[in-house]
Amino acid sequence: MQKHFLSTVLALLLSANSLWSMTVEQRRDYLDHLQQILPADPPFNQWLEKTNALPPDFDALPRNNSLPDPLTFLNGRKVKTPADWQKRRAEIIKYYELYDIGTIPPKPKLDQIVPVDPSQIHPGFGGFSFGGPWAKAVEGSVTNTVDLKYGPGDKITTRVTLTIPPGKGPFPVLIGGMPGVTSRGYIACSMNESVDPPTAPNIAQYYPGYTFGSMGQTAFTPQMIVDYLYTLTNVDKRCIAITGYSRTGKMAAIAAMLDERITACVAGSTGVGGILPWRSAGERGSGEGIETTTRNFPAWFTPGLRFFAGREDRLPVDGNLMAATIAPRSLLSIYGLSDEVGNIYGNEQSYYSAEKVYRLLGVPDRQSILHPPGHHGANDLNATMNWLDIQFGRSSQTWTNDFLFPWDFNQWRTNNHETVDLGKFPAHHGDDVLGSVSSVADWETKSGEIRKSVEWMLGSPEGGTAGPDPAQRPRSDVVDWATGRGNSFGWLQPEKSQTEYRSFTFGDGTRAEIYYPTGAVANAKLPTVIWLHGFSYPMGYMWVYHQKPDLHPILALVRAGYAVVAFDQTGHGSRTAEFATFYDRFPHWSRLGRMVADTRAVMDALPDQDIVDTNRIYLYGYSMGGIVALHTAALDPRVKGVVSICGFTPMRTDTAAKGTGGLARYSIDLPLLPRLGFFIGHEAQLPYDYDELLGMIAPRPIYVLQPQLDRDATPADVEAAIGRSKKIYSLYNAPDKLVLDEPWDYNRLPEATQDRIIKWMSENMR
Repeated sequence: MQKHFLSTVLALLLSANSLWSMTVEQRRDYLDHLQQILPADPPFNQWLEKTNALPPDFDALPRNNSLPDPLTFLNGRKVKTPADWQKRRAEIIKYYELYDIGTIPPKPKLDQIVPVDPSQIHPGFGGFSFGGPWAKAVEGSVTNTVDLKYGPGDKITTRVTLTIPPGKGPFPVLIGGMPGVTSRGYIACSMNESVDPPTAPNIAQYYPGYTFGSMGQTAFTPQMIVDYLYTLTNVDKRCIAITGYSRTGKMAAIAAMLDERITACVAGSTGVGGILPWRSAGERGSGEGIETTTRNFPAWFTPGLRFFAGREDRLPVDGNLMAATIAPRSLLSIYGLSDEVGNIYGNEQSYYSAEKVYRLLGVPDRQSILHPPGHHGANDLNATMNWLDIQFGRSSQTWTNDFLFPWDFNQWRTNNHETVDLGKFPAHHGDDVLGSVSSVADWETKSGEIRKSVEWMLGSPEGGTAGPDPAQRPRSDVVDWATGRGNSFGWLQPEKSQTEYRSFTFGDGTRAEIYYPTGAVANAKLPTVIWLHGFSYPMGYMWVYHQKPDLHPILALVRAGYAVVAFDQTGHGSRTAEFATFYDRFPHWSRLGRMVADTRAVMDALPDQDIVDTNRIYLYGYSMGGIVALHTAALDPRVKGVVSICGFTPMRTDTAAKGTGGLARYSIDLPLLPRLGFFIGHEAQLPYDYDELLGMIAPRPIYVLQPQLDRDATPADVEAAIGRSKKIYSLYNAPDKLVLDEPWDYNRLPEATQDRIIKWMSENMR
């Protein structure tokens, strides 16, 4: 049955322009397979039993691996005017309710405002719960507490506390603000902010026909608070802001999306489900995602959101659209530079996407970002209040967005006089490159030509003028912090206690670590694996996985007897600062070229590590790391074997129609390999492809893991590339050294998969 399922259903699911919809039987089969691969989730299973719900017809939903465009309706029609935007905004909220937060009832009438004895004041709404001066109201402030009653039979009660600064007013209000904001002339407004049962407001019991989770229920209540604020003469109705941190940061953003009377939103460390898009994080981005969020916090969203685990490209909405719906009102997105559960690159991309709407509406200065140093919950309250003052016209200061990941392909091309004469690049189709090779000698001649093409595409470091790399942040900033916290980061016992490490430098002084079994003797000469991480922007070579026993790959490999070298790729983790100025410093290089050069520089440094056997160096790359691994191994014979996990899809067939994002995702959108951008629409003319890279590595062993649901790849194209490359391996009498593993899974690396890979490594890479 599984073979039939893979050959029929998945061919439809993964097609960008399929003509057919999934049948009910195919959707049941999909659910069966999904339940087999995902960790157990009892609340989700109970919901399935109660409702007999099936996954959506994914094939009927547009496939968009990049962020959905806020200025394009779901049917493809473009938004051209502010009036168009209002219709698009309504469409976004409609699909948010259908697939993400659940359906929300219309706002009821506020029936009663009942004063409460001051002794019963609630301790606070949440927001950024810091001590110090922000916890205490300015002298002369007045506190009022009321119960708001509304809903069917006035059965819903929301307790609200206002801390009002001295003076006449009217004052701006910060819903979620701590009492200390009164020192800045703001009313602090608090309520019960919990989104977690049993303390979350169980509003759904009064609206049985609606599906909103606790996140939507809590976001529902600020509407009633705004109703109350509108009754007060000392409130400036033009200046009502809302804030929250983490789960309440999501809630604040959702509330601002739903109620246009909220004129400013400070969304702090929202992570996924808020301003950070689901597409930008998850296992692929080494952070929280749909699977972990819906399992760890099952009450937050509509249960059906879990169906989209690994299928984020089919979700009609995402965090960038939530940000866009707040326009033209003001939005400040805050996230720590090392926010472990998020993805700082994704946060910034959300800004760029929503900016299109802010510009359409003529208010580009009303959207801002702030990324203070630190982890989840990092904040700068003084800066936040300064921003609010600017937005509310209380300050003449200006706000500067400090972008970490700026990139403009056209500007790079113009500034550096980068051009490509496509007439010099003949088109290639199918097997026309490798199929003509009849001997090892033929291939070695041919691969020499291909090598020149690879080196040209990667670029050269010459020509930069902006100086050396920015300073790398210390190990303590992320690695020590993460390994000390343990389970959520895959740094588990007993493997953690059975692993030692030492730091060393490579290249121009970049830091790396080598991990090895505790008690390994000097000169042990262990087989050594270089771990090449994926798109893990805040965490570098660490990750957040939230699923014990998903051991971090470093520990899994050390447990198997390998020494493991790990370092942050340029622009990631401790080296985030390298991204912004990279193409000023190296205008004709590429970030992928730098990653390959760094990996080779690590190998240059390994002879000084007495525990390493330099004749047994292997590369183990996940996602982006798989791309790095294959390019490095093709150019450097010191690599004796490669594991590539979700590492590639053939480039010549990776057209826009495939739905992966095509060549643009690594050139126009993300500057990993900018020269790819010249071949968009002319993919067949690329001078090399992955089947040739694989052939250049022959006869060394390669394990390619290509999940059937990987949204970054077209599995059938990967399979065809492997078939072509095997012809080269056969010339070396080593066809079994190139292995393709195609599990029914999505882009992730659970421990069961790691175990399968390491078993193969023990037989082929020791």
